[in-house]
Amino acid sequence: MSDVVTARPRGGRRGPHLGRLYGRSAVVLLGLGVTLPLFLTPGRLSGPRLGDLALAIAVPMIVVEWRRTRAAFRLVGAAAAFFLMASLLAQQSRAGADFDAGDAVFWFRWIAASLVAASVGDLLARDETARRLFFAAILFGSAVHLATSALSVLIGREALQAAGLASPRAMGTTVAAQVRITTLAEHPNAAMAMIGLAVPAGVALARGRWSRRFTTWTGVGLALLGFVGTLSRAGLMAAGMAWLARIVVGWRWRERFDTPGALLALCVVVAGVLMLQIGGEFDIERLAARFDWAAAADNLAGRMETWRRTLALIADQPLGEGWTTAQDMGAHRARSVSHNGYLFTARTAGLAAATVLLVLHLISAARMDVFTPLSVYLLAAMGSEDLAQGTGFVFLSCLVAALAWRRPTPP
Repeated sequence: MSDVVTARPRGGRRGPHLGRLYGRSAVVLLGLGVTLPLFLTPGRLSGPRLGDLALAIAVPMIVVEWRRTRAAFRLVGAAAAFFLMASLLAQQSRAGADFDAGDAVFWFRWIAASLVAASVGDLLARDETARRLFFAAILFGSAVHLATSALSVLIGREALQAAGLASPRAMGTTVAAQVRITTLAEHPNAAMAMIGLAVPAGVALARGRWSRRFTTWTGVGLALLGFVGTLSRAGLMAAGMAWLARIVVGWRWRERFDTPGALLALCVVVAGVLMLQIGGEFDIERLAARFDWAAAADNLAGRMETWRRTLALIADQPLGEGWTTAQDMGAHRARSVSHNGYLFTARTAGLAAATVLLVLHLISAARMDVFTPLSVYLLAAMGSEDLAQGTGFVFLSCLVAALAWRRPTPP
């Protein structure tokens, strides 16, 4: 009789254990999907990627984690999904508005990501193990993403395409006589935005004396190597801002920043990056040209013109015009570029959605805790590129917005 009595609680606990295992597994897949845009259909242009699979697998978390999710996060997730659905209906109610497969995928990503992000955000805030798994997956994904870039140089793009590790649009591009490696992300700036996430992930994994920890400098090294390949100034700047945000967070929690140790470690990392380039086609002038003031001024002027054009489109269509591929836009394909994730969201999902997203990201960054470097990184990266297109950054944008409602979590 005693055996029967004691067996019941064990069997009763099996469900929660399985739910916890599923939640942590989904969190790992989501972290990988943010930084590692592997193709699920090799050789297919714009095919589904790992991020799409991760989001689909994570959707049941809405139910599995429902009882454990705090009321504030449940309310946020439901409100966000309702708000996005209302935006979709308002957008499609306009006379003559078309709704194609591209629009369906675009809106599914946003609505599903908003619901999943609420459950995942609460899980990360209250479960340190899940949080560390998530950031470890981001760090690992950044490293593998960078490795595919190196493989493309060593063995060529065709072999990687056959395995789903490259896109026909990916790898080598030449801009102003400068070779920039685009990697799986198909654009050097988007590639650096993904690889650069290694910095906020690395500092989040590090605990006390974070400026001396292995994960911190692994993230910094990956970001530097990513810049060598992509030459993306915006991504490097976002990584630097995440680093500075971690210093400020340390002050908030009265940590002591080891300046000499950090400088020494930085010198070691930079030396290691340079050593990896020895024997290759390393050209210091190629890197220096990216910091030429005249070229940077011209680039900024072009971006400001793009921002003005996008603002005019938003003023004309404040409810958004949905997702339309550059191919469908024909001669107007330049309209698909905004060079700002928030402006891109306003143009596609509507001005109200973009405004709410930006405000919540600012609130999330102001929490001054373990998630602040990630929030600051996302703000900086979204401020310079149309990142709210792929599933990974759509989910990350929703996650950081949901985390605005967290209690401050010590680093």
